[in-house]
Amino acid sequence: MQKKNEQTMSRIYDSAEKLFSEKDFHDVKMEEIAKNAGVGKGTIYTYFKSKEDLLFQCLNHNVEEHQKGFYEVVNSGKDFKSTLPNAFDFMYAFFKEKAPLIQRIMALLPKLKLSETDIKHCREMFLKGLDISSGFFQRGIDEGILTNSMTSRQIAIIFQKMFDFNVMFAFYGEPEMSVEDCYRFFTKTFFRQE
Repeated sequence: MQKKNEQTMSRIYDSAEKLFSEKDFHDVKMEEIAKNAGVGKGTIYTYFKSKEDLLFQCLNHNVEEHQKGFYEVVNSGKDFKSTLPNAFDFMYAFFKEKAPLIQRIMALLPKLKLSETDIKHCREMFLKGLDISSGFFQRGIDEGILTNSMTSRQIAIIFQKMFDFNVMFAFYGEPEMSVEDCYRFFTKTFFRQE
């Protein structure tokens, strides 16, 4: 029974993420999500309180898997300098996938009715990701590759924000930075000058 529930949830997430990424929030109907997921509308409400809750949960969906994948990339056993391009590729791909959804949430944020529990959960997830990134950047500082003018957590926050910029650029209709542009910006800013 558990596997069936996981499969149902997966289909709902897939349907909702696709529709929320393609359409304005108010144009997405729960009936359409249900139909595309192959479930009844009522089934969605057994998992989610509202359309707003479903949208928010779509953003959180797979974040733990993403964090685990990022952890594996940055702890691959290679030195910091060899690992850094892989870290950029991984984050770039993740944000590329989630960007349309993030844009929708940004547009709705003032109107979304999020509970304190949702906000706390989201913050905890972001802090966990920050811990993984900051540990990686501390290695770069310890290996003498990165400047120590900022803490590893500050560098990790800037690293994350570089990918957020692409979401903002798309939101405002500006061309995005390529992964190579992001990498160049980062290395010029944080690599020690030789």
